[in-house]
Amino acid sequence: MRKRLRPFGGGATGTGIVAGLDLGTAKASCLIARVDAQGTIRVLGSATQATKGLRNAAIVDIDGAGHTVASVVQAAESNARQKIDSVLVNLSAGQVQSERVQAAVSVSDRPIGTAELAQVHAITRSRAPQDGRGLLHLVPLGYAVDGIKGARDPRGLFGATLELETLLITTPEGVLRTLRTAVGRAHLEVDEVVVSAYAAGLAVLHPDERELGVTVVDMGAGSTNVAVFSEGEPVFCDSIPLGGAHITSDIARGLSTPLSYAERLKTLHGSCLPSTSDDRDLIDLQPIGEAEPGESMHAPRALLIRIIRARMEEIFEMVRRSTAATDAGRLAGGAVVLTGGGAQLHGAGELAGQVLDKRVRIGRPGGVAGLGEMSDSPSYATAVGTLLYAQQRQTGGLGSAVFDLGKPSGVMSRLGSLLRIAR
Repeated sequence: MRKRLRPFGGGATGTGIVAGLDLGTAKASCLIARVDAQGTIRVLGSATQATKGLRNAAIVDIDGAGHTVASVVQAAESNARQKIDSVLVNLSAGQVQSERVQAAVSVSDRPIGTAELAQVHAITRSRAPQDGRGLLHLVPLGYAVDGIKGARDPRGLFGATLELETLLITTPEGVLRTLRTAVGRAHLEVDEVVVSAYAAGLAVLHPDERELGVTVVDMGAGSTNVAVFSEGEPVFCDSIPLGGAHITSDIARGLSTPLSYAERLKTLHGSCLPSTSDDRDLIDLQPIGEAEPGESMHAPRALLIRIIRARMEEIFEMVRRSTAATDAGRLAGGAVVLTGGGAQLHGAGELAGQVLDKRVRIGRPGGVAGLGEMSDSPSYATAVGTLLYAQQRQTGGLGSAVFDLGKPSGVMSRLGSLLRIAR
């Protein structure tokens, strides 16, 4: 029986162990870290393995996914010399939706206090969709007192009405239950589930970017996740069911080559941008079904580039339409940070800039000590972001409240504790 280790648990110093799990379509990564009294996160051990049981970022084989989780966590535990019993895990697919809602309460002639905050938060949570969707994140975006906006913490202010604008991020409950069951097969508990692009944003964005407005595009193998940040908080999230695996599949079909070889072609010779030599440069092809090397087959690199570019343009166009459908595009300003495994494809940033008509940079994870070579790879942004999410939630650095399939935690539980103390 494993000894129970709660993140940041056990003492007034706030030190403790936290584990983040990025369960993606192509790979799973687990990071185990320690947080010291100053809030510094240091990775103790990590592991990355190929994933089984996922397709298009969704779990399709519960046993395969469970085996993947158990294997990658055990490898990380061995490297960290630390046992864990729970993880924070990302959600990359599952029809993620976000909605901004307003709530208001009347205030008496006394200063606004914790009771009023708890009341307006409870009203907001009651407005979450009830049609079989689970509430992932409840992010307070800002308070207003008698219509005057800008207060991050309105306690102590006077007014007749307290208003709260909140971002609700939801996904089908079945997706959450499946995810928790798969992790449970590895004899682990899920502390919290965090949307991939939200976590990635914490790892790759500068605080000024989150404040002024920016779009994070997290390109995984099975899906592409989008999050818009403004005034320090996420104001929009969406999931697009296309990613790097679809590009690989396009190459395999277009060049009649096995998927594994198509992935190799994408990695070694792929690009989103054409060059003048592409028609002259030939790439070797491996025909499907040939166990032994036969007569050499070749194709111009230009054909490979056209296949990749067509799918990447489609993905970025879907990102553009996604944010344009709400006022999130206005809040995002003119900056995009591209991260995830797909961001490593040559020319991805330049093509994204052309399609989205914004400034684009490639985001690499930071803010955590002991990352080593992971700090150079955008593909680890989500895993690192889960650690930062845990740290900031515990230290009050995030305004969000996360709910575990109906059980409140975070801001709401802290408000409840304050109310009990106040009594």
